[in-house]
Amino acid sequence: MIRITPELARKVNVAVRKECCNCIDDNCILLDNGEAVKCPQLISLYGIYCKYFASAVLPGNPELYAEIMDSGKKRCKSCGKLYTHRSKNQQYCYACAELRKKEKARERQRRKRAAK
Repeated sequence: MIRITPELARKVNVAVRKECCNCIDDNCILLDNGEAVKCPQLISLYGIYCKYFASAVLPGNPELYAEIMDSGKKRCKSCGKLYTHRSKNQQYCYACAELRKKEKARERQRRKRAAK
């Protein structure tokens, strides 16, 4: 399951209604076994549950695809790679954070030795 925000869910619902060939009158024909079944993607607010939508329909809409796949990720200030952050104030990816930590420790020790 891919997690999304309620704002993205509204955009996803529009895409499902317009572009998904399995969604007819808000019912999913893949899940139809004699009686109409509401499309699970139209019901959900916090994730993408339909595998067909995620693999076939979503890549066809590049703007929405980029918005969903990059949500919850930040760019590292040092190397520029995307990473999933642990806290809202985190600025560096994990590899760069380790290097930055070592640099700060090195500078702190240098200042400490110079003060003596």
